[in-house]
Amino acid sequence: MIYFHCSGCKYKVSAPEDEAGEMMLCPSCFTTLRIPPPNTSVAIEKAEQAGSVFELRQDGISKVYDANIPVYCRLCHTLMYADESQVGTNLMCPDCGTQTPVLSVVK
Repeated sequence: MIYFHCSGCKYKVSAPEDEAGEMMLCPSCFTTLRIPPPNTSVAIEKAEQAGSVFELRQDGISKVYDANIPVYCRLCHTLMYADESQVGTNLMCPDCGTQTPVLSVVK
């Protein structure tokens, strides 16, 4: 099973591993979701349990950061975080897979 959170209501959703990449509706709020690859759900669970922030890369590997730049997915508005070394790159949204640029923050 793959476990992930709905981008609309944050409900914990599960789906069979063989449905990774397919679309489904959240059983709580009926938001359309893309089921993430199986290996990402484990990394997301571990990061959440540790209270860490993570980035989901295109290769499906999560990377934990001491992040301080909020980045909202340009499609589904999921809140992600980046660190200063990621300014000018793209983050892949863990909910919808959209690439969103990390912009510099004016201090």
